Amino acid sequence: MSLTDTLAPLVSAPWRSRHGTPLSIRPLPGLRWEILKDLKFTAAGLMSPQYSEFLSTCSGLDGTELGHLDFTGCWYPVEACSVFYPCLTLLVDEAGRRWIMEISEEGLPGRVWCLFSDPAVAVYVSEDLASFVAALRERACNGAVSRWLQDLTAQAHAIWKRRREVALRPFQASNDDPHVAAWLRTLPPDAYVYDLREPKGERGWPYGLAGPTARLFRCGCLPVFAVAAPYSDGSRVRTPGTFLLPRSGPQSNGNLIPWPVAATQRPARRPRIFQGELPRCA
Repeated sequence: MSLTDTLAPLVSAPWRSRHGTPLSIRPLPGLRWEILKDLKFTAAGLMSPQYSEFLSTCSGLDGTELGHLDFTGCWYPVEACSVFYPCLTLLVDEAGRRWIMEISEEGLPGRVWCLFSDPAVAVYVSEDLASFVAALRERACNGAVSRWLQDLTAQAHAIWKRRREVALRPFQASNDDPHVAAWLRTLPPDAYVYDLREPKGERGWPYGLAGPTARLFRCGCLPVFAVAAPYSDGSRVRTPGTFLLPRSGPQSNGNLIPWPVAATQRPARRPRIFQGELPRCA
């Protein structure tokens, strides 16, 4: 079954409450071929043909309790937490929570995360876009979206409260997976490691543990993350920039509209100057 066959019924079928009352949620029109072609040169450049096919039938959802849900990733600022790249920002709700979707190596929709700013915690939401839309639809039809958000908020606070208790140091997080074990050896010794591969308890990690300029690490595409304090000399600190991405809004009838999107740029690393006497060779 294709991605369109899986997702299209979830977004196009009428959304009704448990009493049968129609909800105001509606799917947004799909994008024309020329717009999809332009998207390949923007943040959506890694989308697979299967995902582009789905976007030609539906580009988002309007009227949800979370806000406007964008499947193209062009309506909202680019996610600053680079360990999730490549990813798309599905929406930023009224509370400032950032709902992002990873793009897999095959260019398909991947895991969905909800990133809180206070506390600075990334909470796992679902394994892919279809699961996320299905969960949103079920809760919207049952009037349980507010309860869902409360549960996610409670998880974020619980993860933050236990941020050091549940973390491991690199030398403690021995692993049978040689890929993960090799990655652990590359981490700084002061890093805190969070392995979210097992769905147990609150599933998330405190990306803000060491402040806004912390060093963030990830083991490939696995949900295994690490946080370390920033460099003492201030190097490798990212500064925000701005560039334009095209977007297709609910009222644009499929036309492209310029939209300023925040981005991150990595400045050149400061040269290290050695002061002192060089050791002499014997």
